[in-house]
Amino acid sequence: MPAHPPSQYTYPSAESHQLAMAQHVAGGGGGGGGTEALAAELAKAVDLIMHPLTQQQARLEAYMACERFKEESPLCAQVGLFLASSPQSNQQVRHFGLQLIEYTIKFRWNCITHEEKVYIKDNAIKMLNAGVGPAEDRSLLPTKDALSRIIVEMIKREWPQQWSDLLPELSQACTKGEAQTELVLLVFLRLVEDVALLQTIESNQRRKDMYQALNNNMNDIFEFFLRLVEQHVTAFRETTRLGNFLKANAHSRVVEIVLLTLSGFVEWVSIQHIMSSNGKLIHFLCILLNDKAFQCNAAECLAQISNRKGQAKERKPLLQLFNEEPLRYIYQASQILPDSDSALSVEQHHNFLKKLLQVLSGMAQQLVALWGKDDATQRPVHLEILLECLLLLVQHPSLTVAHGSALIWQVLLKHEPCSKDFATLNYIPKLIHTIAPRIVKLPYPAATSAPASMSTDGYIRLEYDSEEEFALYFFRCRTDFLEIFRLATLVQPLVTYGYCEHWLHQRLRNAATEAQAEAKSGVISCSVLDPVYLEWDALVSVLDGVLSRILLVAERPSVPAGLRLLEECLELETTNPLTYSILLSCISALFVFLSMSSCQITPSNCVAMSGVSLLPRVLDKIFRALVMKPPNELEKVQAKSAKNLRRHAASLLVKLAHKYPLLLLPVFDQISGHVELLLKEPGQHQLCRLMRTTLQEALILISNHFCDFERQTLFIEHIIQEKRSEWLAFGEILKSPLDFMRFVGLDKPPIFAVEGDITLSNRSRLLDALHVVLGVVKRCTWPDDPDRAQRGGFVIGCTELGNPICRNPATKHVVPLLSQVLGLMRVLNELFAPEALAALSEGYRGIHGMLEHEKKLLMGICALPADPLDTTIRSEPTAFEKMQTFMMMITEGCYHLMGSAGPSLGRDLYQLLGLADALVTNVFARLDVVPDYRLRPIIRVFFKPFVYSCPPSFYDSVLVPLFSHLAPLMCERLSRRWIYIASLYESGQLNGEVNDTQEVLEDQLNRTLTREYLDVLKIALVGGQIGADHVSTGANANVNANSSAVAMENEEHSMDSAPQSRASQSALLSDIVSDLGGKLLRNGLIGNYVLMTLLKAIAWNDGMCSMRAVNIAAPVMRFLAAEKLMDENKAVTAFTAVLQGMQVHGQHEANQSGLVTLGVQFYELLRPHFPILSEVLQHIPSVNAADIQKFDEKISVAPVKGNKVDRAKKDLFKKLTAQLVGRSVNQLFRHEVQIANLPPMQSHKSKSVSGGISDIMDSNQNASLTRLFGPEK
Repeated sequence: MPAHPPSQYTYPSAESHQLAMAQHVAGGGGGGGGTEALAAELAKAVDLIMHPLTQQQARLEAYMACERFKEESPLCAQVGLFLASSPQSNQQVRHFGLQLIEYTIKFRWNCITHEEKVYIKDNAIKMLNAGVGPAEDRSLLPTKDALSRIIVEMIKREWPQQWSDLLPELSQACTKGEAQTELVLLVFLRLVEDVALLQTIESNQRRKDMYQALNNNMNDIFEFFLRLVEQHVTAFRETTRLGNFLKANAHSRVVEIVLLTLSGFVEWVSIQHIMSSNGKLIHFLCILLNDKAFQCNAAECLAQISNRKGQAKERKPLLQLFNEEPLRYIYQASQILPDSDSALSVEQHHNFLKKLLQVLSGMAQQLVALWGKDDATQRPVHLEILLECLLLLVQHPSLTVAHGSALIWQVLLKHEPCSKDFATLNYIPKLIHTIAPRIVKLPYPAATSAPASMSTDGYIRLEYDSEEEFALYFFRCRTDFLEIFRLATLVQPLVTYGYCEHWLHQRLRNAATEAQAEAKSGVISCSVLDPVYLEWDALVSVLDGVLSRILLVAERPSVPAGLRLLEECLELETTNPLTYSILLSCISALFVFLSMSSCQITPSNCVAMSGVSLLPRVLDKIFRALVMKPPNELEKVQAKSAKNLRRHAASLLVKLAHKYPLLLLPVFDQISGHVELLLKEPGQHQLCRLMRTTLQEALILISNHFCDFERQTLFIEHIIQEKRSEWLAFGEILKSPLDFMRFVGLDKPPIFAVEGDITLSNRSRLLDALHVVLGVVKRCTWPDDPDRAQRGGFVIGCTELGNPICRNPATKHVVPLLSQVLGLMRVLNELFAPEALAALSEGYRGIHGMLEHEKKLLMGICALPADPLDTTIRSEPTAFEKMQTFMMMITEGCYHLMGSAGPSLGRDLYQLLGLADALVTNVFARLDVVPDYRLRPIIRVFFKPFVYSCPPSFYDSVLVPLFSHLAPLMCERLSRRWIYIASLYESGQLNGEVNDTQEVLEDQLNRTLTREYLDVLKIALVGGQIGADHVSTGANANVNANSSAVAMENEEHSMDSAPQSRASQSALLSDIVSDLGGKLLRNGLIGNYVLMTLLKAIAWNDGMCSMRAVNIAAPVMRFLAAEKLMDENKAVTAFTAVLQGMQVHGQHEANQSGLVTLGVQFYELLRPHFPILSEVLQHIPSVNAADIQKFDEKISVAPVKGNKVDRAKKDLFKKLTAQLVGRSVNQLFRHEVQIANLPPMQSHKSKSVSGGISDIMDSNQNASLTRLFGPEK
């Protein structure tokens, strides 16, 4: 390449083309001066493009000239051949020459003459025989790849029918040397990728032809590959021994490319080819695992084999991998060490181990799929070798390797015959001893550590670029390591519990010594990075994992031993809040032994009695934690740790009340007395509002088991009575948004809490009052057992079906407060009115914006796993942030309260007079100014469970009026938002490169809101399930920043989603409209707006919305047609909506499937009554009128039976709408590749493996066909 860029390039003239073409023809296709001149000009252009100093404009002009030549010149192939074969051409020019040839074959093959085709083919084979360069020269790989693609493109158009001697020609090339063999293997690799793996061939018929031809020759092809492996591995070892490393590298490259090519075949060919010659291929691969030159490629190929899917008979031969010899080779390979401590050597070895784990994972999957399925498939004799290998890999310093091995252990432990095998049982103690230390959290190593070494820190630095990336991965690792303990407990509970018991004994002894040392020195460590705390944390995780499975096994640990362990935890005294918190976690895990002992209470049972005596001590430990003060209250970290401890103690009481209410019921009065004392003097004990509410929730959970309505309702009254007067006092501040703003301080500048700040006190009182009522509504319920409910006075009648109707003990105390709660919800909506926004103080201007964590959740950004006891997670919030959190909590609390009221209070709520009007004027007040992110919780958290829980007798009085108000509003709002989002896309403000702007947030918000509203419509119209977070009265009522942030946020927003499942297709065909749906659709106003929303959603630019709308629209349309509620305008609109949906989403298989079914259903239902629909079809561009007539005939001749849709109708509808279907972005600017079909192939039976294997290139099964290519001259 020249030191300076060539002079500016000028595109050759058309005259020079014609002259060169004339010379080419005159010379018998051999080329001439014109070709050379063109080639020289193009070579200069390529040099100009590739030169780093070329000006941008000159590079662009040269590039465009090359592209024009490629597009327009009839000499494309001739010039390409000249450039590719000229010794004067550099690599870039040769590569461009090969691209010109490939372009000709791909886009002009059907237009050029027979002579030109022969000319291109002969020269391509000539280049193949000559070779591009030495096999070992990897810098030539792009050129080699380009040449192989030329051969493959010709194969795709001519083989096997018209190029029957292809295989002999390739065989002949292999005899020329390693360079040619490499090229032939690249041809096979690219061919198999296009035909079988990626299936990128445009003509399906041609793909089938080549697939069949490959299968017909597969015996010979595999024999050929195996022979190459054997020949070149032997040659490599011999040349290496002789010191001829250049030649050795050539042989090494051939083996590498054979293994790579084999990887493309072994995934899909018949198992008989892989197992031919007594599994010779697997034998070779296992041997090569121990050869460092080839082990990575061998492992990759073997992984493809071991992970094969298919029927049992296809997979059973793979159990040969469990014979002693293969297992020994794999075991030995896993124990090979890197050549040196160099970064490159360590990384290469690490990559090999990851590939070896893929092999082992596939083997484990095959084993559990086949073991025990029939008498012939039993336990592998040498299973111990596999288990030993996996155990050693778990011990590897690399977390990735250890984690990969742990996942394989999980597979084996979940399989019953394998988990109970004597060998597995023997390995479980070793396994848990190996895994337990790995559960201890690891910090991200400092930058000063070696970037790659054979230590855990070295491997972490090698694999993870940041602390955040490593934290996410370690969290996943730790979860899977803990799962090993849980699975092992189901198999050998005494072993896992014994390990935990020993570890806890040892830790408690050390803790006593540490507590004494802390007392002497006065120094207390409250850091979650302290090694002592990290060990405690790992121990608690393991203990909880093991004891959570204890009640699932028959062989349980000794209850007295468990109680002794619990007693030891109670006896340990510490002033360190962090250690105390860990002790509470241990007590929580060990509490199961108190439950087990209580089942055996008799006067003579001393074990049970000792359990009863421990319960008050457990509660005492919890309550002491609630009032514990750190040694140095002025030290911020200790003060934060003490606050975390109090929060933990309150949450633990709720957990125990939820899991073991009957155990706590006898001591309810003592617990209640303690809580009362704490609530009377909250300031003295530093109990925050949330903790006080949490303690009351624990009492409510226990009181649910009084099974006495009167006693329970009196207790609820006792909890609520204090807040009743508070709520009545709030009436004045709920008259207008300005009154509310003055009350909470939004009209004043943000300031930190100061003594006597009345607005801070007001905010606390308001939140406290709300959360007490919320806690009661979410936690209070009637007994699950109908008999107990009857005896306890909860049952007040029966439904029409005879089911008991129960009353909630909280109803008469909560209902009088609902008017104030609704007033608060109205005011919160009115805060977005212009006059309220104008009244905000300057410092609170952005107070109603989304919180950062809400934005991240909406955008699907993963939150980093954090330790709840870490005092360094959050910095001190500013006054603005405190107000923002307050506003979020009060808003979320209201929606959760009203959302839980439906399922909790039941009929007592829905039968309230004027309920619908109250909800419309309060919850739905000023929705025109409420932003989308505040409308979302109204729809999802309140309205969805409210609709789901409504008894049928109140549909007319409650839900129909609510939908009358909401349906028009939501239809207009969503339509407006989708038009706005579409305009952003059109203007380029939303595209793939932008991902953090306000517009992107609005787009995601709009998509999510639409999906959630469609979910509500589905529940209302056809019924459906609802998330447990809405209906479970035992759910967590701790309404914090994340309470409403459910996992649905992280949905895949891609429009190219997975194909429709059979279940969803079945639902589309069989769903029927519910009673509520019927009432809504018969109502003219609601029915029209609901239908309009569904039809518009079909064509809104979100694949998931479209699919949901399609699934609801099908039963809705069937109902409307049956009820004679359709008119011509609706019919045309509905059918047009489907066509628009095809236009927007038809390129995605998942959406197209549903839309085609829906389109045919609509046409079948509506066409007989509204003939105008056929005119709608006629408006499709380039539609064939004969096809429309044929479609009409099919619809009229074969009316639909039930809800099934005839496949022929679907195919015809798909053909009619083909012109409408858009194209994927990656298809928009592609040249159309046309591959003409060839004459049908003769049927050819594949040779059996047992038969004699002839030379690969002797096959000539299609010799009788007319051949385009004659033998080479």
